[in-house]
Amino acid sequence: MIRMIAGAEYLIDGAEVFRECRKTLFLVFFVFLTGCASRHVQQGDYSAATDGQSQTRADEPVTPFAAETLYDLLVAEIGGQRQRYDLALGNYLKQAHKTRDIGVAQRAYQVAVYLGARQAALDASLLWVELQPENPDALNGSALELVYAGQYDRAFVQMSRQLALGGSPAFDVLASVAGNDQKQLVKDSRLEHQFDRLLRAHPDYPVLKLGKAILLQHAGEFESALTLANELLRQDRGFVPAMMVKGRALHKLKRNSEAEIMLAQAVQRHPDKNRLRLLYGRVLVHVGKLDLARKQFAILLERAPGESDIVLSLALVTSENGMEQEARQYFELLLALGERNNTAHYYLGRLSEKQQKYSAAKEHYLAVGPGKEFIAAQVALTRMLVGQNKLEEALAHVEEARNRHPARMEALFLLEGELLVNDRQLSKALILFERALKTSPESVNLLYSRAMVYEKLNDLEGLERDLRSILAFDPDNTAALNALGYTLADRTDRFAEAEALILQAYDLNSDDPAILDSMGWLQFRLGNLDQAEKYLRLAHSQLPDAEIAAHLGEVLWVKGEQEAARSLWAEALQKSPDSQILKDTMDRLTGNDSGSQAETVSTAH
Repeated sequence: MIRMIAGAEYLIDGAEVFRECRKTLFLVFFVFLTGCASRHVQQGDYSAATDGQSQTRADEPVTPFAAETLYDLLVAEIGGQRQRYDLALGNYLKQAHKTRDIGVAQRAYQVAVYLGARQAALDASLLWVELQPENPDALNGSALELVYAGQYDRAFVQMSRQLALGGSPAFDVLASVAGNDQKQLVKDSRLEHQFDRLLRAHPDYPVLKLGKAILLQHAGEFESALTLANELLRQDRGFVPAMMVKGRALHKLKRNSEAEIMLAQAVQRHPDKNRLRLLYGRVLVHVGKLDLARKQFAILLERAPGESDIVLSLALVTSENGMEQEARQYFELLLALGERNNTAHYYLGRLSEKQQKYSAAKEHYLAVGPGKEFIAAQVALTRMLVGQNKLEEALAHVEEARNRHPARMEALFLLEGELLVNDRQLSKALILFERALKTSPESVNLLYSRAMVYEKLNDLEGLERDLRSILAFDPDNTAALNALGYTLADRTDRFAEAEALILQAYDLNSDDPAILDSMGWLQFRLGNLDQAEKYLRLAHSQLPDAEIAAHLGEVLWVKGEQEAARSLWAEALQKSPDSQILKDTMDRLTGNDSGSQAETVSTAH
């Protein structure tokens, strides 16, 4: 939202500013009365971004401004020089719309970009391109702002027009941002088809092909991305962005030896490309050449000690690969830079906890503020406290966090409920969820969590009520469909209802191992043992957890394959020695055999 200047403030600022107007009057006339040469301005020095860009063009008419307009522009110009950027941007944007002057619209856009005011930059760029629809620079600016606004199809249209006019559209930026957008379903969107259509008209335009390769990479189609990257490198063996795509594709395809050789050569030819070196270092870590990877990271850090993106990447790649000392140094450097504080504190908390430095870990977790790591930090902190037998402290912390961060109330209610359920304080958990649902009565997560508490309390009526509430406003909720269907199949004789629910869930997601387990268990309860085994084996192959192993083993036992069942249970018990459902199944079918099996597993360890 652009803040318009109120009358009183405007007059005070204007009176003060007007005393300096004579000093800059010639400059302002030159900028605004002759029009501005356009270019996309990046954030940086304000004077460099806005001054010295004017070039008189014979085809641009001189615009006679009204006195009020000229006054606003003079105030804006001096406001910018005196770091009153809100005043400058507000006046430029106001007069751009009022005068519809090309130079003023461009100026408003440049100032907005410098300030990082994305909405204002989008507004000004769209006005600029409306006034100059065939200006490649105006098209470039509006296309980039549309990308940042998540309007990818409109951005592609602008870039296509820019390409037709001989400009250099940033198709790679569009593909990268769209691919990283979790709400953007790249494979199902029109964007990939738009790239294909334009590539047929411009098959050899490198950045267009690069954009398509990036889209494919984000969609997980690494072989296709690799093919396009190789085509680009045959056209230009020094095209670094294509090397990056190729290196990432090879890495994702687990062809790390090829990636290592290719990237080593690329880094040797382009030693100044930091992102290329970072990718090379990441691949070196994956092939186990940690000393060589450390050398690459040291070079990067020496070159860009203050570049937070590089430092964060180094911190994450070293943390992910067990290089704890290096990771700690990089995360501490982020804190020293004052950048990515939440991320740095969260990972430093994890590192400290791993080293059993619990006080330090707690301090780091508590230092994580609102953001994407906030809930993860609360979960990590509470689980650490529970591991130290400090459940009451963990519960008190979650309640305090909920009071301080009402926007995260639902997630924190769920976390507290999980703590209570894990401690078998089911009645308290039920009271907690009832309290939470008074605030958010249609919360799917809260309703589902309360339903699971009802299940543990053997209150099937309460469970069914909550799950059907979810299905009333979300009929395709597979978790609710599956949970209700499984419960009806397992705990009642309402098999027809159970089958309808589980089949609906299966039609929506036939690859979910939980749904496959329900399908198998339903068939077992119906007496269809071969069908039950088929579904349960498929579920177990995808998720070999204790509950699925218990079900599959029971089917095998009833079919007379007792040795196969015992072998399966023994393997499951080794992985999950505390699984109650596994122990109950074995005790029920083998006559208290789980105890000896558990003892055998314990002795083997």
